[in-house]
Amino acid sequence: MPARGRVAVLLALGLAAAASAPNPRVAEVAAGLRALYEGAPAAHERWGAASPTATMPDGSKTPRDSAWRDDPAFEPAALHLLEHARDRAPALGAWLLRSRPGPAAPDVVRALQRVLDGDDGLAATEAARTLATRGGRSALPGLDTSASRALTPIARAAAGWAAAEIRGAASTASRLAPGFQRGANWWYEAQDGDSGAASFRRLRRLGADWIAIHTWDPLQVSAWTPEFATARRRFVPRDLAATVRAAHAAGLKVMAKPHLEMARVEISAAERAALRGSDPARREAVMAALRQRSQARGWHGEIEMRSEADWKAWFANYEAYLLAHARDAAAAGADAFCVGRELDLTVLARERDWRALIARVRGVFAGPLTYSAHHDTFDRLGFWDALDFAGVSAYFPVARSPQPSDAELAAGWVPVQVRLATFAREVARPVVATEVGYAAIAGAATRPWEERPEPADPWLQARLLDAAFAALSKTEGAHGAFVWLWEGVGNPPFRDNSFTINGKPAEFALARWFAGYGR
Repeated sequence: MPARGRVAVLLALGLAAAASAPNPRVAEVAAGLRALYEGAPAAHERWGAASPTATMPDGSKTPRDSAWRDDPAFEPAALHLLEHARDRAPALGAWLLRSRPGPAAPDVVRALQRVLDGDDGLAATEAARTLATRGGRSALPGLDTSASRALTPIARAAAGWAAAEIRGAASTASRLAPGFQRGANWWYEAQDGDSGAASFRRLRRLGADWIAIHTWDPLQVSAWTPEFATARRRFVPRDLAATVRAAHAAGLKVMAKPHLEMARVEISAAERAALRGSDPARREAVMAALRQRSQARGWHGEIEMRSEADWKAWFANYEAYLLAHARDAAAAGADAFCVGRELDLTVLARERDWRALIARVRGVFAGPLTYSAHHDTFDRLGFWDALDFAGVSAYFPVARSPQPSDAELAAGWVPVQVRLATFAREVARPVVATEVGYAAIAGAATRPWEERPEPADPWLQARLLDAAFAALSKTEGAHGAFVWLWEGVGNPPFRDNSFTINGKPAEFALARWFAGYGR
């Protein structure tokens, strides 16, 4: 290359670098913001606790979600993360820009629209949310164009949803068959003090038409003994009737779905002191002992009594528990009721007792009844003719690799589709995936029932749900799917590795199938 040409190229590269490099103050704020949100969120963040405290460079303390928000360098720093940083920083930048009040400036709108055209699905879905919140009508041309560009289907759904939010007209063109139950399992801790009204309206805009209100009832003392712990009802909606009314007002039908769980392990005063103490080795030793005691109790899928007397006692306890929930559901106006979840060993051993129990439930709840069976044993249960539809907790392994391709996922669902279709024909009942979901972690396709303390992978979670809906939409006899799970989430949501889809790209996998966004 001639010397003059080399000089021109070097000059151009220098100018480009200078244009992309932030000034020192912007760089400082960008680095500080990124440091605040690195790593996994604390467990309490999911439940709407106060924002964790951030220590500022001058030593002052402030809620993390207020840090630098009033600094003139905040928005330029967020823009820098959006446009020039790597890893998850672009998604963080888009999320941070959403935290500013008022309409976005034209340069911010253009920057967010450029992200929609990239190959970073997580950043694209966050950009779409921010455009829906701050973009206004000026964002519509970019969103409408993005919906037809070569984006992933989930990102296209996000763009289409954002455009509908700005217009104030939600899509109603579901990609699923008419009558297909489009549901989400919902836990009361997501209600933010309004009986769930805000989350129900949001789920409705995403295309849902059902929710399953699940409880967490830690009562079973051991999987092999009939005793129940004293019911405290701490983990159920505080006012079920108000919650059902709020769901109905949002246009959602309600299934009440009580979950019998293992009783919580009791903690001694000495163990509690160790957990609160400053000795990490002692704290970990206590945690290990508690885990061991918990595992020794088994899990609800292993409940199986060892004598006739114990079976009778267990059914008496479970009947009292279940009928109380059924009466509450009837009084609250719920539309359907689930009589059990993954207690399949009890059904296999005592079908006659289950049939009698179902008959007693019908005496207090007049609506449709179902049961949520384990994915390993649902087609071995014989009592489906006593119920109105067959529920399956659809945690089927559908891949071997931790980061499966779309083709691998589609192939992995084929034997599941065949099995579900065969089952539907045999029981002559509509089949509903009463639970289908994935933790936001690598390997979730291999062991979908697990939630492990690993780095969050929200984009994989969205892809897995998208593949699940695609498969179930083409499965003979499948009449519905309830995503697991909608509950509280920390900020920003894409740091959360749990099953909840609240605020994550998985919402747009839901919207793509439930409401038809991104066609």
